[in-house]
Amino acid sequence: MKATVNLLAPTGYGKLFYLTCIILNCSVVNAAETFNTSLMVGDSSQADWNNQGQTILSGVYDLDIYINGSWSGNFPVKVDSGEAFWLSGATLKALPIKYIDKKAITKKEWVPVAEILYGGQATLNRGMLRLNLTIPQARIDKKDRRWIAPELWDAGINGAFTNYSLSYNNLQQHNNDGNADNVFLSLSSGINLAHWQLVDNSQFQRTRSRQGEWNTQSRYVERALPAINSLFRIGDSYTNSPWFDNVRFRGITLKQDQRMYPDSYRTYMPVIRGNATANAVVSVYQNGSAIYQTNVPPGPFVIDDLMPGGSRSDLTVEVANAGGITERFTVPYSTVSDMLRSGSSEWLLTAGNVQLHDVDLHPAFVQGNGSHGINNYLTLYSGATLSQDYASFLLGGAFSLPRVGSFSTNVDMARAHLNSGESMQGERWKLAYSRFFMTKTNLTLATYYYNTARYLSLYDTVQTNALAREENGKQYLRSKQSFSVNLDQTLPPGWGRIAIDGLWRQYWNSDRMLKQYSLTYSNLYKKATWSLAFRRNHYEYDGSEEERRYSSKSYDEQRIDLAVTIPLSLSGNRHSVTLRTSSQDGKYSGMEAGVNSSLESLDYSLNFSHDRTGHSAKFGAYSAWRTPYAKLTGQYSEASDFRQLGIGASGSAVLWRDGVLASGNTGNTFVILDAPGIAQATVNGNPNMRTNRAGRVLVPSVTPYRMNTYLLDNPRGESEGELLGNIGRVTPWAGSINYVQYKTDTRAVFTFKALFDNGQPLPFGAGVTDAEGNSLGYVAQGSLIYLKAKQLPEWLHVQLTEGQESKTCRIHLANAAQTSFCVR
Repeated sequence: MKATVNLLAPTGYGKLFYLTCIILNCSVVNAAETFNTSLMVGDSSQADWNNQGQTILSGVYDLDIYINGSWSGNFPVKVDSGEAFWLSGATLKALPIKYIDKKAITKKEWVPVAEILYGGQATLNRGMLRLNLTIPQARIDKKDRRWIAPELWDAGINGAFTNYSLSYNNLQQHNNDGNADNVFLSLSSGINLAHWQLVDNSQFQRTRSRQGEWNTQSRYVERALPAINSLFRIGDSYTNSPWFDNVRFRGITLKQDQRMYPDSYRTYMPVIRGNATANAVVSVYQNGSAIYQTNVPPGPFVIDDLMPGGSRSDLTVEVANAGGITERFTVPYSTVSDMLRSGSSEWLLTAGNVQLHDVDLHPAFVQGNGSHGINNYLTLYSGATLSQDYASFLLGGAFSLPRVGSFSTNVDMARAHLNSGESMQGERWKLAYSRFFMTKTNLTLATYYYNTARYLSLYDTVQTNALAREENGKQYLRSKQSFSVNLDQTLPPGWGRIAIDGLWRQYWNSDRMLKQYSLTYSNLYKKATWSLAFRRNHYEYDGSEEERRYSSKSYDEQRIDLAVTIPLSLSGNRHSVTLRTSSQDGKYSGMEAGVNSSLESLDYSLNFSHDRTGHSAKFGAYSAWRTPYAKLTGQYSEASDFRQLGIGASGSAVLWRDGVLASGNTGNTFVILDAPGIAQATVNGNPNMRTNRAGRVLVPSVTPYRMNTYLLDNPRGESEGELLGNIGRVTPWAGSINYVQYKTDTRAVFTFKALFDNGQPLPFGAGVTDAEGNSLGYVAQGSLIYLKAKQLPEWLHVQLTEGQESKTCRIHLANAAQTSFCVR
């Protein structure tokens, strides 16, 4: 905070009184009255207790603005001589206040706060540099609590970052096959400069059969465009359409960034509309429980800020009008991923050249898609992909039906010209269904798609043409149809729950087929959890490699797994014992027993397993040590035919103007918290996230475009400094590096005894300043002087008064080891 507010700087007890008044938030007059020192006893009456003009002076200050108790940001506030407050037009545009003509008001340099209070009031907390505004609730533009206006988003500072994961494994086989080393390094790095960000995602791997090589997944430059809630990207990356296949390409992307919107915009929930005939209480129920309630006046009302609460069953709305008339109606709520809230939109534009790995074919293409929530029941979407030899058009919609559920369906019509001269034209049909039944049966998502025999996606087309160019006779494997389902059933209390998962997939130019089914029952017995899972997998092959492996073109696997986990608490630490046993194709196949423990910064586990099929037993140990600068892991496994040892390290690091900071966590949006002189302070109570000796700490997991609050807890005796405010806030751009500085006092404390040159004690409560008049401390009991300063000044001035005159005495070269004398 850059504001420099005059806190009146009274001395002695006057200062203590004023600080107490600040803490109690009592009112302070603009000009303090003169104290009558004749009521004081002894030498204390000689202290200068009279301070004129103890007020906040006219000027512009950076103040925290709170509206109805909620922080809305830090803004410049103009204060005039009558202690009236003025806000700039840009500030009013950023505040969540309705009925302000924000286009007209931004043209004004300063606007009186009284004009936007609508009968409310404004009060200033001088000690906390905080302006409190109380405004009628109807005039407040309700947003998500953590969402902040774009004008307050922080683009961050210049710097570079990396997220890394390094692992090394050594395998020693006892059958004279020798040793095998495996080194793997994954880096996600970036450089932030002038609101632009260069991002690189690469991996390095070295094995016994492969020399070390780098593989770059993506490398691009991007910039947030808050004015249009979008993100611009150029370079090597992947398309990110929800309906078309993802393709690696080199080019540009302009897409709407849903993270910039309030959660109520980007998360589907029905918008409730109704009409009240009188003053009414509107209540919203789900599964018989009230999830929302508000008071409305007579007339139409709209509830558009509901947020999901976990259940996806229909909503029941009750409008209780004054006078006893109550209206009830149902609003359907079952959602698929394509559903948007009424009035919300989403769009994406991409253009470039296809850049598939190991494919020397790079056709240019353009792709775009968009969707819009028409109302509670219908969302429409469409898209297109265009290339020189390829064109695809998609139309679809998602709709919700009361007591039936939500559906999403689309058709993608594509035409492709192959290098062989053949023309392919076909369709891809897709249907998804979701429903939460009153029996607590949650059909999470059932999805089916079918590709006609002559349908090719852009990815299919490039792969097919690339193989035809190589003239090796191979065919690209094309999907024909797929069906997946996820069903979850909660049973009556005490009976547990059942989950069913299934996947079925076929291909056009292959006999290959995949069928997977699983049924899992889980329950709780006292503190122990247990589960029983039945799994069946069926594979059909058409390649010679699989035939040699299984001696047939099909393979079936049936497994039953039983797992029990028993939690334990020893010496205040969390432990658990896990037992697993399994059977395959009706025969016992093996068992595993393990112990897991989690300490403050250390996780470890010990496990023993027996494999009946391979007639082998294996012992393993794993540990993870979470330090403030890196996460270190180690593992060891031993069996009759091998021994394996592995170590690893992961974390993140940021290079900025003052050096390098590291963290054991990873993320792509960072904040540097800087509390000068405050060492070993924890962040939000996390013992694994502490400030270093300089008082700095890196926080890598920051939520972009949302209010992030960080509370520093300064342990006693660990730091030389003192925190003057331990709460920091930031609302960052995605991918940015942000800097938050806390106010601290790192001055040293000096105490020594001082007397007048005639040996008399100094007056209790007298203020002490340096030669320039800066307040350093006061005279305590027993003529003991208490000071805070970087270093002890050569001259100290003690403030005195005689009658109506203010005087001083001076101390030269004070020494804490002996008594000093103050000369008048």
